[in-house]
Amino acid sequence: MMKVYYAHPCFTEKQREFKKMFLEKLSVALSHKNDITIVDPFEYAPNIEGDTETKLKMAESIMRECIKLLEECDGVIAFVDDNDTGTAFEAGYAHAVNKPVILISQDSCSTANAMLIGTAKIMIDNVLEEGQIKKLVNYLKWLCGTLRQFSTN
Repeated sequence: MMKVYYAHPCFTEKQREFKKMFLEKLSVALSHKNDITIVDPFEYAPNIEGDTETKLKMAESIMRECIKLLEECDGVIAFVDDNDTGTAFEAGYAHAVNKPVILISQDSCSTANAMLIGTAKIMIDNVLEEGQIKKLVNYLKWLCGTLRQFSTN
């Protein structure tokens, strides 16, 4: 079983709508590949960005939870639209601990920060398009097979 951490902002209606569409399309494309699980950190840590007082109180515990999740995963899918600093942190952390990073964009990954682009093993533009979702799934299947091959040796 391979786990992939989904680094993304989810603070605006537009971001929540993208997340919903992306995860639905990815779920359909992965439907017969039960050995790949997508881990969404928003299912484990509360969204407190709109509440400064709570954010200051909970920041360290949220960071620790997200790092724990990252360490349990085999790779990261990072949504680079909107220049989210949390996503950049998660991708950078994954890169530092030798986990592959996949950048995705609704438009073009080339607009991301150069250091973020430098972490990427692969970049997938226009990710909601059917062919691009297939490209992502094919890479995830290859990565899963590669990890399985090396973990059994």
